[in-house]
Amino acid sequence: MARFVTRRLIQMVLVMFAVSVLTFLIFNVIPNGDPAVRMAGRQPTETQIEAIRREWGFDENIFVQYFTTMKKVFTGDLQSYFTQLPVGEEILKGLPRTLSLAIGAAILWLLVAVAFGLYSAVKAGKFADRFLTIIALIGISMPVFWIGALMNYYLGFKAGWFPNGGYVELTEDPIDWA
Repeated sequence: MARFVTRRLIQMVLVMFAVSVLTFLIFNVIPNGDPAVRMAGRQPTETQIEAIRREWGFDENIFVQYFTTMKKVFTGDLQSYFTQLPVGEEILKGLPRTLSLAIGAAILWLLVAVAFGLYSAVKAGKFADRFLTIIALIGISMPVFWIGALMNYYLGFKAGWFPNGGYVELTEDPIDWA
């Protein structure tokens, strides 16, 4: 059992390392991915870009940049490339809304799943049971972001049942929040 846990922990560390390298490369190395150019704005001068490169360390070797970034990740000293605000503070600022939406969505999915499950159990083997099973399999198989985009378009934009943007606090108006 201890060997299994140790092996899994080593695998986890290797996967996390691979994900961190891949993410770093996507943001810093891809074509037209120079973060200094992105940070400088729409019409930057070469002087501005060079100043940003020096200040943020983008003029260093790619390995030095990676290790500097990882040091900032583990010390909690990350800053946004675009707003230059501390990332930790921004995460904490958005956490209440994120938890509110996540818990609300979990409750909604639970209620719908139990209702459909009960209905399928009552109609076992009939068309309604098979139809709901197919719908559930399609829902599980599709990426969540794609389903969300489709639902936003058809239920929010076309049908007008839901707002297409904005957020209302739960304490402000529970109906609009839902």
